[in-house]
Amino acid sequence: MSENQGERSRSLSQTLAVQTQVHLPGTAGRLLKQIRDLERVAPLFVKSRLVRSVDRPKPLSIRVAGIATRAGTKRVAGGYLYAAAACRMDIAVQDNVVSTCGQDSSCHIDDIDYEDQAKRFQLMGVRQAYELADRALKSAEPLDAILVDCPLLLNRSMEAPNKERYSGYRALYNETLSAIEQFWQQHRERLFPWNPKGPMLAGIASERYGAIIAVAQQDLRTEEGCRHVLHVDELDQEVLRDLYGAEKAISGIGERRFIHGILGSFTRTAAFRMSTQTPRMEPETVMAAGVIGLHYAAGPGTPARLLELVGDEPGWKAADLDRLVGAVMALTVVAGRQAWPLPVQLAERELNALDGFLKHYRHCLHEEMKSKEIEDVWLSELDELN
Repeated sequence: MSENQGERSRSLSQTLAVQTQVHLPGTAGRLLKQIRDLERVAPLFVKSRLVRSVDRPKPLSIRVAGIATRAGTKRVAGGYLYAAAACRMDIAVQDNVVSTCGQDSSCHIDDIDYEDQAKRFQLMGVRQAYELADRALKSAEPLDAILVDCPLLLNRSMEAPNKERYSGYRALYNETLSAIEQFWQQHRERLFPWNPKGPMLAGIASERYGAIIAVAQQDLRTEEGCRHVLHVDELDQEVLRDLYGAEKAISGIGERRFIHGILGSFTRTAAFRMSTQTPRMEPETVMAAGVIGLHYAAGPGTPARLLELVGDEPGWKAADLDRLVGAVMALTVVAGRQAWPLPVQLAERELNALDGFLKHYRHCLHEEMKSKEIEDVWLSELDELN
């Protein structure tokens, strides 16, 4: 081996060692700078009331329905067999004593191609969540809140391209929009804030951290900037002046690190109008009533989550938001990635049966296709047609 060839020959472990020596100091320096920016900015969020603590009700007395959605797939005949399911669990808490008081479920089984599986499953989940929420409101069970683990409205980015190959996806998108519109037309006057004694419907998401960053990067001292935040949360305009100019530091931190850095245990952000953000949400008839959101952290070791609500001020007041968020925090009894409110968590556990069911259903499908009994039934009547 020549000397030049030996210099070019390098194992992966050697390459990784070189890259570590070259990039490690820069990476560490960049992360330390982001931490310093967080330490500088986070107190300003608290002082300006963009982040505030929330008291949990003690003792807790509430009746809540939790709706969880999930879709699973199994490969079959060169494609995918799927089952999209949703489950609702109703719980009653009286002076911190928890009991289950009802459940419901919905499931759809079919085969699907490779195109846009994730988006289609999300649409199915939203539609099934609204189906179960509709049945919950039509039941005789009194409820204080309905919590779903999916968005209440659809981003326009979910819309299918106007091409023939996406006709099935486009039809599902339109069906989901129609289901959302029909639900709000039928039940809006029964729900909070239109009915002060009605149940609160809230969507809980584990992502979409960029919403509060977009709000924080506005000049909240101006009328244009303030339209993104609900006035009921009463921000401190004096402290906001100190926050102005920190946009570069905020954008350089990163969405997930930023929201986890400013939110401590049992805190929430100020409520902001999601209907002013882009991409716009649909259906427009529901969005016209207003869509607000806020991020919260339920306790030590729990991830930040987004709470989405339909309506606007003056219907929603700061005390109403604190009451709902405090109850959601009190219902979150575990930490880590599984830190969902208890009724949603119980509904999610019911959906664990989906994987075993799909495996069994695929086996039965293979056996049915091998036996060709269905084909024989179809062909058995052909002689009578002659």
